[in-house]
Amino acid sequence: MREPACAPSGDRLRLRYQPFYCEENIWWLCAEPPTDVRMAQVIFVASQGGACPIAEQRAGGAAGLVWWDYHCIALDEQRRIWDLDSRLPLPVAAGTWLERSFPHEVRLPAWLQPCFRVVAAAHYLADFASDRRHMRSADGGWLQAPPPWPCIGAGNTLSGYRQPGDPAGPGQRLDLDAFKAFVG
Repeated sequence: MREPACAPSGDRLRLRYQPFYCEENIWWLCAEPPTDVRMAQVIFVASQGGACPIAEQRAGGAAGLVWWDYHCIALDEQRRIWDLDSRLPLPVAAGTWLERSFPHEVRLPAWLQPCFRVVAAAHYLADFASDRRHMRSADGGWLQAPPPWPCIGAGNTLSGYRQPGDPAGPGQRLDLDAFKAFVG
């Protein structure tokens, strides 16, 4: 296996990271956290409309805005957000991450408002599996280069995590206001 890529923030921490595979990056962050850090929750961010605008994202070029179909981050026990795709510091206070990642949420229609699926990190480590089918084109090619590590788990539980409206999915579903209250 190749050496894990460095976290993109320029931080000195060495974390497994592959662009466009946030759910796997966060799984590895929970499995191999930095010294003296413990992940408490894994959070999937999406919208009912199928695309959620998130600011301060490195994939967003100069503007920093990306319309992700979903995004995955972690919350540590100190209530800090770990967003490996963000331009913000790693980690960053949850309130700062929310304020900077969703600066215009009040102007968004209800169907584009961010929704959050909050799952205990231990549950995510035990349950998550992805065969990466969501990253394949119709002809079987890769939409984005896959990580150098093998697929995580057997099968594919990813779809249950990334659908904010699915009541059968794991964890707790929260709207933006409820998530702000949850992280304090």
